[in-house]
Amino acid sequence: MFLVSGSSVMVIVFEQSDRTVLIPDAIIYADGKIAGKTDINGAYNLSFEGHHPSIRVAKGGYSEWTGSPAENDTAMLVPLQVRNSTLHIDVFDADTLNPIKDAYIFATSEDGVRSEANSAFDGKAEIALRADQVYNIEIKAQDFQAVRDTIVTGADFSTVQYPLVRNDRISIRVTDSVSGVSIPLAVIKIDGAIAGITNERGVVISNISRNVEHAYDVSAEGYDLANLTKTISFEDQVVDIPLVKAKTTVFVSVYNKDQKPLSGAKVTLDGNLKGDTNEFGRIMISSLEMKPYEFGVTHDGYKKNTLSYAPGNETGELIVVLESELIDLSVFVSDNYGKPLCNVSVNLLGDGQETLSTNETGLDGMSVLPAIEGKPYRVKAEKGGFYPNTTAVNTQNNPNQIVLHTPATINASSPSEGGIPWVFVIGLLVVLAGGAGIYGAMSKKKHPRRKSRSSRRKSL
Repeated sequence: MFLVSGSSVMVIVFEQSDRTVLIPDAIIYADGKIAGKTDINGAYNLSFEGHHPSIRVAKGGYSEWTGSPAENDTAMLVPLQVRNSTLHIDVFDADTLNPIKDAYIFATSEDGVRSEANSAFDGKAEIALRADQVYNIEIKAQDFQAVRDTIVTGADFSTVQYPLVRNDRISIRVTDSVSGVSIPLAVIKIDGAIAGITNERGVVISNISRNVEHAYDVSAEGYDLANLTKTISFEDQVVDIPLVKAKTTVFVSVYNKDQKPLSGAKVTLDGNLKGDTNEFGRIMISSLEMKPYEFGVTHDGYKKNTLSYAPGNETGELIVVLESELIDLSVFVSDNYGKPLCNVSVNLLGDGQETLSTNETGLDGMSVLPAIEGKPYRVKAEKGGFYPNTTAVNTQNNPNQIVLHTPATINASSPSEGGIPWVFVIGLLVVLAGGAGIYGAMSKKKHPRRKSRSSRRKSL
C-alpha cells in the first residue's frame, strides 16, 4: 500500500489470485453506508472528512473485504478472493426417466467466461462456477433436443435437473376440455394403429415422424370420441388433446313400497331442483355427464331418499322407492252428550278440502287415519240421522274429538240457528191440544141442553 495523507482515498479492487484482473462494479461501503461502485478500472475515489471511515467492499462471486485506510493513505489496494460454487447437473430422458450419458454441458457467465463438462453414465455432471452469478446453460445430447436455461448460482453449490426429449419421440397428453385434468386409460390411435393407453398422468410416449400430418383418434370412458389431424414440428415436446365429456339421459321413476308410481315427487340433482314426476311417477333428466351424481327425491307424506348414481353410455333408468312417513291421526266422534258414535264416516281433508283418506269409527267412537306428523288438517264426520261436522285436527293433539248433533239437539241447544225452537213448538202443540179439549167439552155441554129443550117442547 502507498500511505499518503489527505481527505480522500483511491480504492482499487482486483482479484487476489491475479493482480492484473481489476474488478469493476464492486460496491464500496463507508461506515456501513454505500459510497459508490468501482469503475471499469476497478477504482473508486472515496472522499471523507474527519476520522478515517471503516470500508467494506462487496462483489457477487467474491468474498467480502473490510478494512480502514491508515493515516496519510491516498490509495488502498483491495484484493477480493474468488468465491466458487459447484453446479450439480442431472440429465435424464423425459419419457423413460433413464439417465443420459455423455451429454455435453456448458455454462457461460455474463462476462463471457465459459465452463463445460460431460455427464457420466449416471447422467450427472459437476461444473465449478462463481457463486452468486448469472449463467446461461446449454445441454446437447445425441438423438435428443437441446435444452437452454438461465440460472443463478448459490453460495456454495446448486443442483439442477434437466429432462431431455428425444428427437423422434413425442409425449401425447389427453386432458379434460373443461378442467384440464389429465385423463388416464385413454386409447390413442395414430393413423389407425394403436399408439398406446395413457398412464396415470394421461400421457402416451410415441415415436412419430416430424413435419408430417397424422390422424389421431382418442377415446376414453365418459368422453366423446376425438378425431383430429395434426402435424408435429421439431420443436414440439408435448401434444395436448382435449376430450369433451359425453352427455346422456336418465329417467327417474319414483314408487311407494307397494310399487305404485308417485306423481308430484320433487327430484333434485346435486341439490338443484330438476322438476316433479308426472302421473306415471317419472321424470326425464338429459344432458348429464357420465360421472356420479347425487339424486334426491321428496314427496309429501314420504321420507326423503338420497342416492348416488353414475349415468352410463346409454339412456338409463333410476328407480327410487320412498317410505311413508305417515303416523296415526286419532279422531274420537261422539254425540253432544259425549256418547261414542260408531259407524261414522270420517274423512281427512287436504289443503284444497279434497279427501285424502276415509275411515269409520268403531264401537268406541274412534277412527284412525294416516297423516304427516305435526301437520294440521281438517276432518269431516258424517252419519245418518246427524248433522255432518268439520273441525281442525293435528297429530300432536291425539285423540282429536268431533261432536255430531241430531236435528232436535241442534235446534234445542241453538234456537238462533234458524227455524222455530222445538220447545216452543211442543208447547204450542200442548196449548192447541188443551184448547181442543176445552172446545170439545163445551160442545158436549151444549148438546144436552138442546136435547132437554126438545123434551120440554114435547112435554109442552
